[in-house]
Amino acid sequence: MGIVASLLRRYAAVSPDYEPIRRCNEQAEEYKVMFFEEERLGPAALEARGDRCMASGRRRQRWNFAISNDYEDAACAYILAENWRKAALAFSEQAVYEQQFGDERELNAASALLRSAKCYAQIEEKDEGEVAAATKQALEKAIALFVKKNDLHLAAISCVELAQFYMEHQQLQNAMDSYQQAAEYYSADRRCNRYCRFKVNLLRFRLANEEMLRAKGVLLPEDYKRRFQVYIKSSDPDWRAQVRNLFSSTSITQIRM
Repeated sequence: MGIVASLLRRYAAVSPDYEPIRRCNEQAEEYKVMFFEEERLGPAALEARGDRCMASGRRRQRWNFAISNDYEDAACAYILAENWRKAALAFSEQAVYEQQFGDERELNAASALLRSAKCYAQIEEKDEGEVAAATKQALEKAIALFVKKNDLHLAAISCVELAQFYMEHQQLQNAMDSYQQAAEYYSADRRCNRYCRFKVNLLRFRLANEEMLRAKGVLLPEDYKRRFQVYIKSSDPDWRAQVRNLFSSTSITQIRM
């Protein structure tokens, strides 16, 4: 398991508002960002913890659950330190490690890639070329793996993330195609399917009438950017809930062995 039960119990002992994770069955994995006891430390100490976890994962040999746990724990520490770049790289390294073992761990790798992309999106000061390429690659790989493993729900979530990425970079045709693909994967979820089809129709209208809309001042050049991107800050009173919400849609609901 990514966030081990012992850490959860440790946190329960120090937090009066802790609520235990509900599990569907013995094999279900619900991803929660763990708030270590070290959360009371400053960013530098948390980042140092992440570095130690990364070093521990890299030192271990062969296949071991603990290696994947090390990378995930490192990512959590980096998130607490608000170093989203290092968190993204930790999840990316976790995905590379998981993929070494073929079909058995591909869902875990896909989930780590999706989490990596979500971390990249939280980087405020970024080299657009480098981060954009890493985000796009992570999402495309995640989609391919989720589809291969027939987890169409998470494939759809990844397609929506990719569509939002394309919107941010004003690649409207690609965004429309990604929303269309998400709608197909959401075939069993009527509400999400309708939302994605609405976005497809809206983008189709914009592409067909963009010149007219600009001439009338209805559509501004920056209109396509992700204007409502919320960057999570530890100073926010509900930042823990924001972090949980950010990653709640990346969980593998059923581990396929």
